[in-house]
Amino acid sequence: MVGLTAADFADTGQWRLIINIGSKSIAAYLENTIHEDLPLQMLFRQDWEEDPDNLLHHIENVVYDHPRVLDDFSARIVIDAPKTLFCPTELVNETEGTEEDFYTAVYKAEANDLMCETDGDITAVFTLVPGLKDFLSRTFPGARIGCRLMQQVIRQRHSGEGTGMCVAVYPDEADFVLTDGPRLISASTHPWTAPTDILYHILNLFRVYGVSQEETSVKITGDDISEETIGNFRQFIPGLTTVPSGLKIEKE
Repeated sequence: MVGLTAADFADTGQWRLIINIGSKSIAAYLENTIHEDLPLQMLFRQDWEEDPDNLLHHIENVVYDHPRVLDDFSARIVIDAPKTLFCPTELVNETEGTEEDFYTAVYKAEANDLMCETDGDITAVFTLVPGLKDFLSRTFPGARIGCRLMQQVIRQRHSGEGTGMCVAVYPDEADFVLTDGPRLISASTHPWTAPTDILYHILNLFRVYGVSQEETSVKITGDDISEETIGNFRQFIPGLTTVPSGLKIEKE
């Protein structure tokens, strides 16, 4: 592994800031843009109990408590937004404000709190908490802002596979993305407390969308599900595989 000096760490041009924001946590990492073999450098992680009324306050306080993230880094912010709506990009671009009309027809939100991320013909519309969009725009001008579920969709629909499902498992929720080649069939986030909850959602998606269980590849990723559980799942999903989370994190 490449040895880094103090000058390397001080050179903001060598690093990309990655911030993951959710309803119960925020974490920040630095990704080296020159040396691909370097693990992510963790700047901080802060967790709290579910607290919708004070969520924005929690996020703001943690950011201001760690001023290094305010340095002149290029930044990528990924928001865990379970209430994400996927829309055809063509319709979103057709008339200004269409994405707001679509989203507020399904979820309650103010138009000025909505954020968008586009991948070709699909646009994800999402929000986490009122005021977050304005805070991020002020604090991290120029940062790319996207949502976690859309990141899973992008990876899955560009994987080059036929019909497939990817399940990304986190401590208390999981993202389920079902695609047919580049065509998105379904993408959703569900809470789970027992592994059988994850299995239920996988099998239910097969049933609801009439997808052949035998002809669909299923991949599970994440550090919060055991090999024993995966083995038990294979009784119901013989072609199940696991993939690494892809995160190599080194604490500073």
